[in-house]
Amino acid sequence: MGAEAKVLIVEADTSEAEILWRELRQAGHEPLVAFSVERATLLIAQECPRVILMRPKLPDGSGMSLINGIRAQAATSRLPIIVLGDEAAGEDECIRALEKGADAYVKKPYGIRELLARIQVVLRPVEYRQMRRRVSFETLSMDLDARRVWGRTGPGSVDEVELKLVPTCYRLLRFFVENPYTVLSRKDIVNNVWFGKALSGGIIDIYINQLRDALKPLQASITIRTVRGVGFCLSKPTGAAAEDAGAEIADVADDAVRGARTDPEPPVQTLHGARAGKQPDPPVLISNLDAAIEKIHQLQSLLRRKSRENELLRNAIEAEQLASQGSATVRPKNRKLPGH
Repeated sequence: MGAEAKVLIVEADTSEAEILWRELRQAGHEPLVAFSVERATLLIAQECPRVILMRPKLPDGSGMSLINGIRAQAATSRLPIIVLGDEAAGEDECIRALEKGADAYVKKPYGIRELLARIQVVLRPVEYRQMRRRVSFETLSMDLDARRVWGRTGPGSVDEVELKLVPTCYRLLRFFVENPYTVLSRKDIVNNVWFGKALSGGIIDIYINQLRDALKPLQASITIRTVRGVGFCLSKPTGAAAEDAGAEIADVADDAVRGARTDPEPPVQTLHGARAGKQPDPPVLISNLDAAIEKIHQLQSLLRRKSRENELLRNAIEAEQLASQGSATVRPKNRKLPGH
């Protein structure tokens, strides 16, 4: 018997499902049961089974439509499927299931030993190739062998969309995904995406903007942030609000750098710090920092205006004092002293 595998049984008949569940459990596998297409789709997304045993007819839809849905998703396109046919089923059903993408078709009556052997057979190619090379971040997944990119439009969504990227944007995205929450400098990007080639000004920004446009369907879970004066960072979007308009400069800057979050995310660090194994600096909330810089500029402008007003007021007061002193020295000369 091979290694234990998580097996999803998609069967409307509860007694049949119970028999299969018990036999698979006894054989060392981890069985799951779904009685409908809807439940099967949910378990596939949540539990990631390695094999599916399914009936061609289910209460809320056709098993063939379930196969179509499984094959259409990047993450499950190679998931082994064994269709369990009825004794009265004809050859057409077997051919249709195989054409839809099933890996095997087993017709009743079948022995449990045969079914277990079929499971081991469909598992062999998966174990041999160890699946395709993939990297992922949040709701985004990259197939490095096929050079294709998929993403889910939201954290709770199971539907994927394929992102169409030009080769340079693909290399740029891969570099970001392989170094998440890491600030990548322009030099890092040039060395790893353009292989050290000299670039004219603005080229990196053009491709960063193109990549941001391509990632718009996933903007609820993924963003490429600009870290002023340092580089760019792939991370989750932050919901941090700007600081209060009347805050002091020191408070604003301190909050921008150290601001506590209710939903902390992995710390941002530089690429060289990550590779050297150094402890990252405290996270810098970029959205807060941008707001803080803008607030500092506003407060500096207000301070300059107030300084000018104070200077004018001070000059006016000094002029009035000088005028008062001048009149005080003149008056005694015109005043008659007693006895004269």
